[in-house]
Amino acid sequence: RSRETPVAFTNILPARIEAELATQDLPMILNATPGVYATQQGGGDGDARITIRGFNQRNVAVMLDGIPVNDMENGWVYWSNWFGLDAVTRQMQVQRGLGASKLAIPSVGGTINIITKGIESKLGGNVKQQIGNDGYMRTSFGFTSGKLKNGFGVTLAGSYKQGNGWVDMNWTKGYFYFVRIDKQFAKHTISLTAMGAP
Repeated sequence: RSRETPVAFTNILPARIEAELATQDLPMILNATPGVYATQQGGGDGDARITIRGFNQRNVAVMLDGIPVNDMENGWVYWSNWFGLDAVTRQMQVQRGLGASKLAIPSVGGTINIITKGIESKLGGNVKQQIGNDGYMRTSFGFTSGKLKNGFGVTLAGSYKQGNGWVDMNWTKGYFYFVRIDKQFAKHTISLTAMGAP
């Protein structure tokens, strides 16, 4: 809780992602967060890297709905595997510095938790077309049913992108799919999620 929890944290909401992210990788939205530095590194698609309080991604826990997604072998995060998450992100929370966790995660520098849309969201959908330099084009759609009368909820999203890149042989082509089905039982919610970014 803001001003109550003794942890330095920042919440990033969808309105800010929509206004500032454009065609960049998701961690680039965190550049305006105190203690955080994000860069596109080599300029390739998904090559973003992030540093929190001087610690690189190997020492920053990145989680998706509370589940760690850092590489199990070296702790690195390959953002190309998470292309399209901006379409379904309900909130990103960045905790700076060492935090208490019951999980075996490398959170020395901090923790980034990306929370996706689900049963708590309102009924709605969108279609978005993005065009950039060097032949970049991305088409995205998203739909959230919210909580239905039977306690179920469905969230769907998809995205396709392609581009030539601004450096020779730096082209990109890929798609993203996301399906989440929630079922609420009194105080508990069961959630099944399938996603991919080939």
